[in-house]
Amino acid sequence: MFRIIFTLIILILVQPTPSKSSFLDPIQLEAVNVVNAYLNNIEHMEGDFIQINPDSTISEGRFYIRRPGRFRFDYTNPDSLLVVSDNVWLGIIDRDLDTVDRYPIRYSPHYVLFKNNVNLLEDARILGIDIYEKFLILSIEGLTDEEIGEITLHFHIREGLTESNTNLELHEWYIVDAQGLETNVKLSNVVHGVIADNDYFLVKDK
Repeated sequence: MFRIIFTLIILILVQPTPSKSSFLDPIQLEAVNVVNAYLNNIEHMEGDFIQINPDSTISEGRFYIRRPGRFRFDYTNPDSLLVVSDNVWLGIIDRDLDTVDRYPIRYSPHYVLFKNNVNLLEDARILGIDIYEKFLILSIEGLTDEEIGEITLHFHIREGLTESNTNLELHEWYIVDAQGLETNVKLSNVVHGVIADNDYFLVKDK
């Protein structure tokens, strides 16, 4: 099940074609730029995650992010699964099956979020954005017809929303694949500035 879910996720391609964001009003455009600023300010980020799978089963573990392009989702339930990116490759590793599946990182929906110089207005198609007093919800997809899903990001707004001081914190996202199956990842105990070991971001063959 987990191999199927992540195989579907990483098939999303991101290629440079004009984004469709002309429907955004000035406030929404500013909000997207606030998200850009928040993502570009991430250097080292880690915490715990809970993943709700399409069949309603629950997985959990620890995540690590190092921009640009490096991240690791180390599952404790099931403890055999590891998803890791080294900024070139994304690896899906099943320790029980002793298998490693490798894909170019650009196939991952996370690529546009954690790449160098994030600009969602140019790198993604904005599907919708909702701004509330304490929450910001942004839905995006890639820019080519080959893509098979979308990702919706949920942010907490700690105080006022300004481009110079983002006051955002990413706390969950939803990925919907071509079959309409939804995977939800919730973050908790998030900390910034802790530098994970370089070995955490190696896609090893075995």
